[in-house]
Amino acid sequence: MVKVDINLNKAYNKLSTSAMTQGRREFANQALADMNQFVPMREGILRMTGTIDLDGSAVNYHTPYAAYQFYAPGGWNYTTPGTGPRWDLKAKGMFMSSWVKAFKEGAGW
Repeated sequence: MVKVDINLNKAYNKLSTSAMTQGRREFANQALADMNQFVPMREGILRMTGTIDLDGSAVNYHTPYAAYQFYAPGGWNYTTPGTGPRWDLKAKGMFMSSWVKAFKEGAGW
């Protein structure tokens, strides 16, 4: 008969709620920083109001017109080149690998 003991404490720690939360926070902070360059900027107010949720589950912009800019119809003339609606998708295409890396580092992987 062979007896095998497996210690899963390290695995449980890496998958803990606090590790996942910290990973999401790091992911969201990196995403916010990377998206900023694509957020429309006339006076810079929209960019300055970007925050993340405490648990890292979302990136938010706190201006009355944020959703209107985010979901804007096509054909608008933006004053800052490279900016426009759905800045999350523009940044995602360029920076997803760095967001994943930020999550892993934040979660302690």
